[in-house]
Amino acid sequence: MTDVDPDLRRLAHTVLMPGFGGTGRSGPPAWLLAAIGEGLGSVCWFGHNVTDRAETAALAARLHAAGDVLVALDEEGGTVTRLHVADGSPHAGAATLGRADDPALTAAVARSVAQEVRAHGADLVLGPVADVNADPANPVIGVRSYGAEPHLVGRHVAAFVAAAQAEGVAACAKHYPGHGDTRTDTHAGLAVVDVSPETLRTRELVPFAAAVAAGARAIMTAHIVFPALDDAPATLSPAVLRLLREDLGFTGVVVSDAIDMRAISRTVGFAEGVVRTLAAGVDLVCLGNPGMPLRGEDGGSDDGERDFRTALDAITAAVTEGRLPRARLAQAAARVRDLAAWSARHRTAPVDEAVLAAGHEASEAAARLALTVRGDVAGTLTGSVHLVDVRRRRNIASGKLSDHVTDALLARAPGARLTRVFARGEATEGRVTEESAAGPVLPEAADVILVGTPHADPEQAKALDALIDAHPDALVVCLGWPAGPDDLPRARRLVCAYGDARPNAKALAELLTGA
Repeated sequence: MTDVDPDLRRLAHTVLMPGFGGTGRSGPPAWLLAAIGEGLGSVCWFGHNVTDRAETAALAARLHAAGDVLVALDEEGGTVTRLHVADGSPHAGAATLGRADDPALTAAVARSVAQEVRAHGADLVLGPVADVNADPANPVIGVRSYGAEPHLVGRHVAAFVAAAQAEGVAACAKHYPGHGDTRTDTHAGLAVVDVSPETLRTRELVPFAAAVAAGARAIMTAHIVFPALDDAPATLSPAVLRLLREDLGFTGVVVSDAIDMRAISRTVGFAEGVVRTLAAGVDLVCLGNPGMPLRGEDGGSDDGERDFRTALDAITAAVTEGRLPRARLAQAAARVRDLAAWSARHRTAPVDEAVLAAGHEASEAAARLALTVRGDVAGTLTGSVHLVDVRRRRNIASGKLSDHVTDALLARAPGARLTRVFARGEATEGRVTEESAAGPVLPEAADVILVGTPHADPEQAKALDALIDAHPDALVVCLGWPAGPDDLPRARRLVCAYGDARPNAKALAELLTGA
């Protein structure tokens, strides 16, 4: 790398977004500060980088002092949070807001999310999710989506984008051109959405068009093949990205989903994926979460430096060899710098605690509005209630399996007890690193049965059916994505919450106790 043209090396730095090990308490690694000094365009925070607000803001200040770098993080609200990994998000998730279907509530939540993101020193929120959840068994989107109707999703995406950016935080709508109609999680493998161009135009693309119209500063690609457009995943497809630029009129920064995800790293490979992503038209390449053994090569990354060096070398080599036009790299870097300049102008605005609080109140209101009920649920949490949690799998993108609902219900019913049907394996950042071999343990009693997305996991569905057979009068509480109003027809009593974050937990506890 010592004989590489310094200008080329700086351009290569600018188009990369690595993760890293370090917190405000421990400080960022030396390699990262050096990379920022050489022009690194962005870094991505994960849950392991975040401590309290003051320490995390101090970490951001050190990064910003080292150079003109964007700090990005996933903070969708609901089940996907980096700032509230330990305690759960106080913000309603997309499905809850979509079910309430009041864009004013969505805007209030987005303003609050943006204020919180900025209070922690970050610049770019990797949201909102603009996917239309067309398949109710989708294993990775589900309650992260506003809904299954394109125009409903579009109006909430637009509300989120406009409100977040009005608070000085750039929004990144994802996962273009749509991750909602797949049963493959691209963290784990390559997905294909084989639909007609007309379906794409009238379904998948509607929310992204709304995001562009609302002025979204960034859009994230999906690692999904759309045969109607190309045989390459969208992230690697010039045709798919031209559609975004030319047909939808997007002029901002195109961000890739993480290149360490198996849909890319186990198909074209990590280094080649970085190069092809840029060549296709992506401007900022998200490398992924350091320390996660996604590629299955030698136990995963270290503190992020190895993947960063691999990506940097791959880019400079590809330009030198003529496989990646230097002009394309310069174009991408210019867009990243424009976004960094926009963010820098908003970075010093004071945090408005009233806006934060209003978003929490809006989240609780949406969670109450989102609840749908079948049968008589009054007085369910009285006496010695047996809660049974039949959820089995963590959502690979959404953090650990939430216990907010069970905690809230147990707190409201001091005599209650809890049984988990499936043992939980070890997980880091929501990804299961050790799958428990233990089979289901079905209790003899069940008054309240908690389930995730009913169709997304056959083992969960089988255990749920057995519990309903044995306890037909039990109340089923669906925390995931129900297929429709007639979903779970065998449940005589049913509550659908459309999420499992703290606002959902509070709304359920109030409903079942009549408080």
